[in-house]
Amino acid sequence: MIEVNIQQQAIRIGARFAVSFQRTLRIPDDGQTYPLPPGLGIFPIFAVSDFAQRLPQEWSRENAAFISLYQREALWLGFHGARWKPNAVQVRIGGVNALSGETGEQPLRAEPQNYLVCPDQPWLDGINSGHGSVQQFVAMPLGLGYTVEAALTGDERHGALELTVYEPKPGVFPDEPPPASEVGARPRAAASGQ
Repeated sequence: MIEVNIQQQAIRIGARFAVSFQRTLRIPDDGQTYPLPPGLGIFPIFAVSDFAQRLPQEWSRENAAFISLYQREALWLGFHGARWKPNAVQVRIGGVNALSGETGEQPLRAEPQNYLVCPDQPWLDGINSGHGSVQQFVAMPLGLGYTVEAALTGDERHGALELTVYEPKPGVFPDEPPPASEVGARPRAAASGQ
């Protein structure tokens, strides 16, 4: 089990991976395609355990956290990791894989790809719609049929954003970071401007 540490601006999972929740504008849900909206800062993150008396009992799971999101807002996920030892990450919203659109927990798979690799993937804007575009992560009330979960499964039971973070296979990457002199080193000719 990887250690989870809930901080105000990020959730740290393990020693090298973190996710932040970035506030952005919600674009109209009118079937048109829009450019990426601007980032408007980081959502503060709260541990469910700190507010257990005032939150629904079903929220009380180990390492559960929440953010306060208005329906007029949207968010994107910012990923932070160590280049020398990447993590595989699965993102599910309402039990639906945000990359493949499959429901339920699935093992890591390349075809269709149901995970991303961090740090090569710096962010995730939303859910793959299957049409070359992305549906934003937005807040919707449960039970009214507006969620991705309802659209794909006909049910609304999960209603949560879930991350599963995998450590790399043992022996594939170094256990310790490279010496500072090797991090970000460039070839001599490039460094001298020639």
